[in-house]
Amino acid sequence: MTALWRIDVRLGDARADDPLRSMVVEAETEADALRLVLAQAERDQADAEELLQDGQEEVFSRTEVREGHVEHQAHTD
Repeated sequence: MTALWRIDVRLGDARADDPLRSMVVEAETEADALRLVLAQAERDQADAEELLQDGQEEVFSRTEVREGHVEHQAHTD
């Protein structure tokens, strides 16, 4: 039988009202609930890393254009 579990993740001695992550999941056991929250945290981290890389590429591109360095040029023959 499944139950609803609230999982709050905190760092150190964070106050009770300041979790880094708070999720309610439906699972059969506490371990299953923790696995679901961990899986979501790993997906969120991967998404954040992808956004960071995309953002860094955009910053590098703007800097290169300002300095006159164009990485991708269309060559016409």
